[in-house]
Amino acid sequence: MTQVSDAAVDDRPANISERITESESPFEIEELFFSRTELRGRIQSGNAVFQRVSEYPWAEMMDRPHNIIRHPDMPRAVFFVLWDKIRAGHPVGAYVKNRAKNGNYYWVYAVVTPIDGGYLSVRLKPSSELFAAASALYTSTRRRETNSAIKPADSAVELVASLRDSGFRDYAAFMAAAISREMRSRNAALGRPSWRLIDLFDELVTSADTLLTTTDRMLGMVSTFNHTPTNLRIQALRMGEKGRAIAEISSNYDHISKAIVNNLEELETASKEVFSGVNDGLFLACTARLQEEMAGLFDQEVCDDGETSREEAKRLRQQTNDCKTHAAQKFELIKSRIEHFFELTSEMKRLLSGLVAVRVMGKVESVNLSNGIFSDLIADLEKGQQTLTSGLEDIGKLNDRIRETVMQLDALI
Repeated sequence: MTQVSDAAVDDRPANISERITESESPFEIEELFFSRTELRGRIQSGNAVFQRVSEYPWAEMMDRPHNIIRHPDMPRAVFFVLWDKIRAGHPVGAYVKNRAKNGNYYWVYAVVTPIDGGYLSVRLKPSSELFAAASALYTSTRRRETNSAIKPADSAVELVASLRDSGFRDYAAFMAAAISREMRSRNAALGRPSWRLIDLFDELVTSADTLLTTTDRMLGMVSTFNHTPTNLRIQALRMGEKGRAIAEISSNYDHISKAIVNNLEELETASKEVFSGVNDGLFLACTARLQEEMAGLFDQEVCDDGETSREEAKRLRQQTNDCKTHAAQKFELIKSRIEHFFELTSEMKRLLSGLVAVRVMGKVESVNLSNGIFSDLIADLEKGQQTLTSGLEDIGKLNDRIRETVMQLDALI
């Protein structure tokens, strides 16, 4: 892909007069912005809403860098993330504060998608509760950038870390949550019925996140007991022939425990794939819906160049189809991984049954040896086994919930 010039990622607004105070530009909830740029970020086209709110006539907009509307309050980190994604050919979403020619400001939630030779952007007016939180985060991020010599790439790392502290595993999870909440809030404000697909994808996101948390918790807890079989075997070997049975039992326990850990690690990897796929699918599905609406608005828009409007509507509909196709592909990946969840869980239950049997044998042998340290170590093994049993029950319930949600989604996609 063609490299983006430094000017495209520069966060400084170009040729905008400073104002002591600023007001919000009129931008209604039912309206959508549209713009198209070439690869360096220079404006090639837009809709009437974009022109009106930005206060720029087309003669001053065309072939100008998109940063003519950039607001100085915007963190450089956000634009670094945005350009990093679209340079790599991935769609991206972000809250953006812009500045009109007359000095007024306006907020948008922007969805940018790569196209042949450039980028398309559809933007809506943010109104969800997440918007306020994002605005506050931007303020602190920009303050840090202003007060230090931090590079945009490093600031982006810190921005993502802040999002993680707020409960989002990565930026992809944040932007998926943002677009779904903004579209839900917008639909409610416009009196539109809720979109069931968003609700189901949100349920999948929550379940996948909980599954990851549960798996991580189990791996962490199991690690606290992973030395117990070794310690048990060492103590047994010190007793010579009397401890042979315990030594063999501890070896078997260690072997089964490691097999369970391997299954948990495989489940964790598959869970990460599902979590990523669900967030990508949610973002793509919402993007397709947004672009489809924008294409319809182009059909209604009265402008001097009807041919241009038709061409932009055509591009948007092509993008809509592409996003739907990619969302469906993500969904197929999710379905295949869900089946793997059940296979892994079934295997872990089988292994756990063997673990219980071995632990019971060890308990019997330790009683016969009348050695207190063996009883203590066997008790530790029991705690570990109880942890695994409880965790597997939670995972089983999550698997059932995920499968049910996937079945409902399958009827809509």
